[in-house]
Amino acid sequence: MSLPLDGMYVIDLSSLLPGSLCSQILADLGAEVLKIENPNSGDNFRWTPPIVKTMGSYFHIINRNKKGMTLNLKHEKGLEILMKMIPAADVVLDSCIPGTMGELGLCYDDLKKVNPGIICCSLTGFGQDGPYKHRPAHDIDFLSISGIVDLLGERGGPPIVPAVQFAGAGGGLSAALGIISALLRRERTGEGQYVDVAILDSLTPFLSLVMSQYMADGIMPRRGESLVGGGFAFYNIYETADGKYLSLGCLEEKFWKEFCRAVKREDLIEDQYAQSPRREELIDETRSIFLQKTRDEWINLFEKYTICYSPVNSLEEAVRDPQIRHRGLWFSSEHPAGGMIPQQRFPVIYSGDQPRVRCPSPGLGEHTREILSKMGYASGEIDDFYKQGIV
Repeated sequence: MSLPLDGMYVIDLSSLLPGSLCSQILADLGAEVLKIENPNSGDNFRWTPPIVKTMGSYFHIINRNKKGMTLNLKHEKGLEILMKMIPAADVVLDSCIPGTMGELGLCYDDLKKVNPGIICCSLTGFGQDGPYKHRPAHDIDFLSISGIVDLLGERGGPPIVPAVQFAGAGGGLSAALGIISALLRRERTGEGQYVDVAILDSLTPFLSLVMSQYMADGIMPRRGESLVGGGFAFYNIYETADGKYLSLGCLEEKFWKEFCRAVKREDLIEDQYAQSPRREELIDETRSIFLQKTRDEWINLFEKYTICYSPVNSLEEAVRDPQIRHRGLWFSSEHPAGGMIPQQRFPVIYSGDQPRVRCPSPGLGEHTREILSKMGYASGEIDDFYKQGIV
């Protein structure tokens, strides 16, 4: 089996969603990833319920295909052990507060003296500079600062709390892209590089449509009133007679015409982009139309037409959805301890060898002794490291 990053060695000093997702992508693509955790606590996602086979369910998903080691980087010996690993490493990933890696003697300038080709990636909330660089934050904070949360919700209502981690996932994806492109550049130039990734910065692609419009015409998009934010009938969510919901995404005129024909309201075709107050009236009329049938009845009808629509699935319905099941997006894999653990499929399908689950997420420090032994440390010396809290 040959994967794109076979032979690459990644030292992952990060934790939680963004960094773990980034290194999981690299691991899925074939890199040897060593996840280094504090021996006293480890990654918080290890203990986040529900617990499956002694670890949190999400930890299993974003830490597969990695090896795990504990190392106390606040201890001089712990730093010495890490520095002995650097010459063999291709990538070092961290999610430390800006300045911390420098204080430890682990910043890019320090590491490139030992390994000139090293790729160092810092994945933080706000990046290595700027007024917010030391500010603590979580997903909802990044989404709020970016302007995204202000756009989420219904017209005249308050902003909603997003139930999924757009910011953290975006940060992890951006970091993986940054690292892979830096590795490609190194193949061409032989030079290492420092990669500064901010979770806030990673939200810009999600905002690009509405922000481009605002920056062009200066018109502030309002919650529930924008082109793709609930402001028009053709791009909205509607309740059906059985209390379920359907989304309608008929942005193009041809799809809106098909919808109007399907519901026998061709008189509405010309009103697609009507302005207020007709725009709001059309939304209300369309709501009344959808309340006339159940969700399944609408689906059966719409299947006969070329319309952009979808059921608003619950998670239970999503895992049973025929397209999602066909693509194998969510599945369970066998755990060595017995039983099954949840997993997500790598999101890209290759014509060659496909990334897969090669090994489960490591237990806390599971491979510590193995790695230290390979580095040349004697068994008794490793025992002393455990006793002193170094590993």
